[in-house]
Amino acid sequence: MPTLTLHDELTVPVSRAVAWASLHDLPLLDLAVKSAHGDSAALTRGPLALSYRLVLPSFEGTVQIEDVERPARLRISFLGRSPASGVVQGQAQCRLELMGDERTLLHWSVVLQTEQQPSGLKLRSIAALKAQLQALETAVRQHHASHLPLPTPPVRKPWPQRLIDWYLGWFAGIFNGTLYPLPKPKPPSEPPPK
Repeated sequence: MPTLTLHDELTVPVSRAVAWASLHDLPLLDLAVKSAHGDSAALTRGPLALSYRLVLPSFEGTVQIEDVERPARLRISFLGRSPASGVVQGQAQCRLELMGDERTLLHWSVVLQTEQQPSGLKLRSIAALKAQLQALETAVRQHHASHLPLPTPPVRKPWPQRLIDWYLGWFAGIFNGTLYPLPKPKPPSEPPPK
């Protein structure tokens, strides 16, 4: 079965406990799924504890949340079928990292195994993951109002400035000894015993 691995991050303006609770809040997760995939998508409770039935335009199956390390890490297993790729199984791991009293960073790692691998599956999967994480962030912001401003992406310097910065750093590294450090002196060797 072809395997696909995806990684992404999401920052939410809530404490780690609230972020953990949000990942177990069915109405909030259903709202995020509908926002990312349209009104035909649905997330409903399954027969087992922490199991769900997920219906998307391109996937239908079951999802099981497994608490690995509360409130720092959890794993989500899923199994279902997609018209384009056949049987789809895999898991998503989420690590919650505290970045202050009211900000949590969620590291997501997703591993998918598909029966068939149609062309463009990786690009579509990356786009779907990004859309789902943005919808989850919006849903968390709507349910848990925050006084924190939206995070802004860092401004990238123009390429001539980046080239000059690199050259000056390289040139300075030659003269201050950090680029090519001097070898460490060897300890004096003892004469062999007679």
